[in-house]
Amino acid sequence: MATFEGLSKFQALLHTVDRPFENIAIEFKGLVPEQKRFEAACALMALLEDGKSQTYERVVSLYILYNLYNVVPIHQNPFLILFLNLYKTLSSNFDLVEKDYDLLVEFRVEALILADKGSQLADKTPVDVYQQFVNGDKSLIIDTEEINIAEFEHDDSKRPWSWTPIDSNDDSYALPSLQHEPSQDHNHDHEQDHEPDIEQDYDIITEFTGQDGVRVLMDKALQGALTIPEEEFILEQFEKNDKLVYHCDLLPEKFPDLVENNSRIAVEALLQLKSSSQVGKFLKALITVNDPERSQQSSADPVNRMRSSMEVINGLTSFPLSPEFLHKYLTNCIRACEASQNRDTQDRQVRLICVFFQSLIRNNTVDVNRFLVEMPAFCLQFSRIREAVDLYRQFLILQRNPDVDNVVSNADIVEDINGELNLDDPGQWDLS
Repeated sequence: MATFEGLSKFQALLHTVDRPFENIAIEFKGLVPEQKRFEAACALMALLEDGKSQTYERVVSLYILYNLYNVVPIHQNPFLILFLNLYKTLSSNFDLVEKDYDLLVEFRVEALILADKGSQLADKTPVDVYQQFVNGDKSLIIDTEEINIAEFEHDDSKRPWSWTPIDSNDDSYALPSLQHEPSQDHNHDHEQDHEPDIEQDYDIITEFTGQDGVRVLMDKALQGALTIPEEEFILEQFEKNDKLVYHCDLLPEKFPDLVENNSRIAVEALLQLKSSSQVGKFLKALITVNDPERSQQSSADPVNRMRSSMEVINGLTSFPLSPEFLHKYLTNCIRACEASQNRDTQDRQVRLICVFFQSLIRNNTVDVNRFLVEMPAFCLQFSRIREAVDLYRQFLILQRNPDVDNVVSNADIVEDINGELNLDDPGQWDLS
């Protein structure tokens, strides 16, 4: 897996030290196609296991593996055993770890992930985390009592993955893999002991087959996050039958629930609906996912809701999204962000919007001329956020690029004597 063909595309990203972890994870998803992400994640796992990568590269890799599956509890993350093994190795040599800042930072990042609090790293940069952990910042340090290793290792009913020991005399485990059928190998007692629990995890999948199973699981997907085996089952069935979504009773008004809870399935559902006369209604529903009013109807975290909707749009690479759609979608995101009453939530939404818009620019997906008013004003409104400043500067770069026609041509850009942007005065961006 370490030879993943796209490794070079994101390897430089692992050395990023001055951007929030959440933004790094978003860019990783933008660089790696949806169908290749598990393979790429396995390449990250191989990098972590060889022990040769540097601290920043390791903590970034750890966060990406956590972030890829943060819609499910940590005990359902397919790389749980990797987190456990790394944590246990450092924990057993803690006297050495305490004297080595690099090891200490990695240990505490692993502790946060195992305590299912990896989201606390989202808005921090690798440098921030390094400094905070080295300085003993109590807000990020997890008490070891919060990590119940015994529960992770012995409560099979909570984990939908099969883990194969590398060596019968060793505690380490090989790459986790989906087990769609209970193991038929009865040569080892421990496999016999685990088999009933694994079978129980797959009851809903084995009870139904094909279309019936998908209908049951799609209904469940509207209520909350599916387990990874359930999600994979639906995606496999969709791949076998490109018209299957039409038999799932999926309505446009329910589509936002699917986006919130299971974005990967929402992407595949939309792709199957591409030629449907109803697709416009589903796209309109996608725009409403981030409506400020929806916050009153949904229990989902508004940041996760916005991230999920962006993941859906990123997954529609073969889908002809109109400029009007993107404009309405982004305008809605901005409205949701401005309406947020929680400063931390608002800051994270600003970062998401700015990184998402930059990715659209980078991929030539968006017509910048449609955003000459909203986006610069948005950046100035939230100029306290680094990503907003970066996006504002991106507008300047586009304006100065002779290859870009009529982009920000009416902007009166005022810079201070040092050549840096004057972001303190919103009046400096005159778009009248």
